[in-house]
Amino acid sequence: MIDLHLHLDGSLRPGTVRELLSEEGLEPWDSDKQAECDLRVSDSCTGLNEYLTKFDYPCRALQRPAGITRAVYELGEDLAEQDITYAEIRFAPMLLTAGGMTQAEAVQAAIDGAVMAERKPGGIKLGLILCCMRGQDHDSNMVTVETAARFMGQHVCALDLAGAEALYPTELYYDEFSYAKSKGIPFTIHAGEAAGSESIWKALELGASRIGHGVRCIEDGALVDYLARHKIPLEVCPTSNMQTKVFPDMEEYPLKELLLQGVHVTLNTDNMTVSNTSLMKERKFVMKYCGITKEDIALMEQYSREAAFLL
Repeated sequence: MIDLHLHLDGSLRPGTVRELLSEEGLEPWDSDKQAECDLRVSDSCTGLNEYLTKFDYPCRALQRPAGITRAVYELGEDLAEQDITYAEIRFAPMLLTAGGMTQAEAVQAAIDGAVMAERKPGGIKLGLILCCMRGQDHDSNMVTVETAARFMGQHVCALDLAGAEALYPTELYYDEFSYAKSKGIPFTIHAGEAAGSESIWKALELGASRIGHGVRCIEDGALVDYLARHKIPLEVCPTSNMQTKVFPDMEEYPLKELLLQGVHVTLNTDNMTVSNTSLMKERKFVMKYCGITKEDIALMEQYSREAAFLL
């Protein structure tokens, strides 16, 4: 199995978050179980902006190289145990610099963890996607692009744009991704999640070769046709989308319709800890609620393999 859309800070082991915070003198929880409950989003989540608050503690826990290396290695272990053979883990290095690391040092620490995970017997192949962030300053985002260029080919495989999509429109980041194109760096962009089809069009104009989430393309028939004709992969994360209220219920979730219209949909987890999910859970979820068949699952897996930045 392949997972192309997986956030590091949303997929940490709760016990690891608690331990790393303790090393920094922070004790927000009395037990791993309490940490687990607090790091998961509740059923009453109102939307993406509330969902994103679940990343505060994990980001604070990843402010030292050893913590980042451990987190990537452990995530690789967890994925391998779930029969994932390849995954692309994404994170924003600029958010891991509060403790004094540079973005390059944070990325090197992640690379070290990916190498360790890959070399372990029965290990997993990992790609690393570096996220520029909506709402962050231009200079920090440009450093992320430069850092991606520096480490491309060393497990680093692409860039992304993440964060509060509805608050910070995609078109604000033209300079960052024009620069990325000039450096030959491929990129995906979160779009069509908290904002509608116009955000996806802008991501495509910037040069995105994949779209993170993208399910609101269904609002624009011309866009659905464009995505299908040009074989632009969507990185769909159903459980996360339900929690962030992209659609009110699974009956309206357009996964089957997009497949029927020829869109290259891939199935992913987004945040295993925050959403309390796994790729196998996602498969069972969409088969139960979306009319997805085993043949559809096999097709989405094929699309994932074709869309992977490193395979």
